[in-house]
Amino acid sequence: MTGVPPLVPGASKAAWRQLANERWDQLDVAELSPQVLGHLAAWEPARSAGAILLYLPLPGEIDLSGLGDGVVNAQLLVTRTPPDGPLTVHPLDVPHERHRYGFMQPVADAPHVEPEDIDIALVPGRVFDRLGGRLGRGAGYYDALLSGLNSEALRVGVCPSLLIVDRIPMEEHDVRMTHLVSELGVRTTDH
Repeated sequence: MTGVPPLVPGASKAAWRQLANERWDQLDVAELSPQVLGHLAAWEPARSAGAILLYLPLPGEIDLSGLGDGVVNAQLLVTRTPPDGPLTVHPLDVPHERHRYGFMQPVADAPHVEPEDIDIALVPGRVFDRLGGRLGRGAGYYDALLSGLNSEALRVGVCPSLLIVDRIPMEEHDVRMTHLVSELGVRTTDH
């Protein structure tokens, strides 16, 4: 990747997000998404899970919606960002509406699923580190949700291999991933 400075230890979260966004802008996410889906489809925990939380992608994010095409047998779940309060969890196969920031989400009266029922949470991020650290978009919604998962739930960061680095800044409330998936495959984090 030319023209993009390297991500460096000691930089602020804001600087990491800016540099990560520049790297994302250079990627062909439409090419990466099917590769990531293929790795998830072959991954035994995903094939045997009862409930998998995925996300409805923002423009430029890896699209995992193909999991709903019979790739896995699990109940597929997605989040809703309410006007205030934490993310809520709902079945994927309910009616959706467009959030004011442009992404799709379940309608307000969609049935709820308890976070404790999630076996695998597939989590978007701008950059991840090999220890499972994650920088998202900065609102903290996912950290609050992930901290409510059962202790056996797998937390899988989803991003291109170019955005998996050695170390990013972490705070006490940040929740680490147990696994990372990229176009190169699924791996356990080094935490």
